[in-house]
Amino acid sequence: MTLDTAATGSISALTSDLDLSITQPQTVPEHALRAADFSDVDFTAATNFRSGPPHAAFDAVRTGGGLVWHDEAPPEQNTLTAQSGAETPPSPGFWMATSHDVVSEVSKDPVAYSSYLGGISVVNMDEMMLAGMRLMLLFMDPPDQTRLRRLLVPSFTPRSIDLMTEAVAANTRELADAVAVAGAGGATVDLVETVAKELPTRVLAVLLGMPEEDWHLIPEWSDALISSEASDPTEENLMAAALTLGAVHDYGARIFEERRANPRNDVVSGLATAEIDGERLTVDEFCMFWLLLIVAGNETTRNSLSGGIIALLKRGLWKGLATDVAAGTRSIDQTVTDELIRFVSPVMCFRRTATRDVILGGQHVRAGDKVVLWYGAANRDPQVFIDPHELDLDRDPNPHLGFGIGPHFCLGTRLARLQISTMLTELLVRFPDLQLDGDPTYVGSTFINGVERLPVKVGTR
Repeated sequence: MTLDTAATGSISALTSDLDLSITQPQTVPEHALRAADFSDVDFTAATNFRSGPPHAAFDAVRTGGGLVWHDEAPPEQNTLTAQSGAETPPSPGFWMATSHDVVSEVSKDPVAYSSYLGGISVVNMDEMMLAGMRLMLLFMDPPDQTRLRRLLVPSFTPRSIDLMTEAVAANTRELADAVAVAGAGGATVDLVETVAKELPTRVLAVLLGMPEEDWHLIPEWSDALISSEASDPTEENLMAAALTLGAVHDYGARIFEERRANPRNDVVSGLATAEIDGERLTVDEFCMFWLLLIVAGNETTRNSLSGGIIALLKRGLWKGLATDVAAGTRSIDQTVTDELIRFVSPVMCFRRTATRDVILGGQHVRAGDKVVLWYGAANRDPQVFIDPHELDLDRDPNPHLGFGIGPHFCLGTRLARLQISTMLTELLVRFPDLQLDGDPTYVGSTFINGVERLPVKVGTR
């Protein structure tokens, strides 16, 4: 079964009070402040993210207020649309939210700002793709999102994550051993391939009960899906992403049915057999959650870890932190991990769609308008964070939005913190002389702040 055929069979099961006839107005709002008045950066062009997030441009745009209008190219000029041949609804542009208060306000109000109505990507999806993706938690609004989240929460409680502590620690030790071997004799090591990609792959595979011979599928699937969001995606990238969606669905459906028939002591079995008010997760809902874990669970941890290492090395903080950790005078606790996540902001943006006319950030937002939440910009808002472009490992309080806020707050927060803390601790103790060996390269995506390659020398120890 393909993703699209699965969706058409299940989408009618969703209940929503939204008026799906709401469409985006095809004119630019009157009297709107425009992003182009403050920066010449096109924030829809992934090529502008090839060196990481354009923070100087975000800062410039934020001087116009927390919400400005960003023009958008017609569908035929959009790279994804032009190469895929999909027919998407036209869009004159979107509201660009860059301040902490506006991003928070929108995130906490799913009634006025819907994930379900238009999806979460900046570019409009064609209707069939959108119908399929509406089975995913990220694309839902309450009450459907609330019902599904209640089924998933037991798998991500503090107790559930604590049970994974030793498995995570064992994997970090194995990966550090592999880094030592790869870096022997002064050889260059790519920490994305050897560590940042590998750790969440192993943890997710164990969490999902995948046989070891299939573990390689997780990064392959994730890379194929993210490639369609990267700068200058090729026709091959787009085709691979489409085929991957079907492959992920088929694999997830098979393992879901197996666990429902023969439950084990793992997360998938828990999800397959869980009931809330007499309701069970459907196979298609599970498959979309499976897809979410493959991408979000892998990419966010991978890029928080690699981006955090880059930040520590570039700012000369690695050696001192390694000394303190080895001496036991400092630990990689939540204060440290949250500051790294704030600084990196692994998810660049999500979109919401206004369900009614509202006043937001002093601007008149119309029903159907797209509002795009730029987390990396909000996490550097000087109205909230002192010296926002500084990496302050003692920052407290730290109300960052790296895990989101509101009903879509990340379910995997504790697991992400555990992986980042444990892996960084191991690397700091084992490789205090770690240093960059050339410039890191980035995926170049408006969706994920992804590190493509992180070349390092591990030192003599």
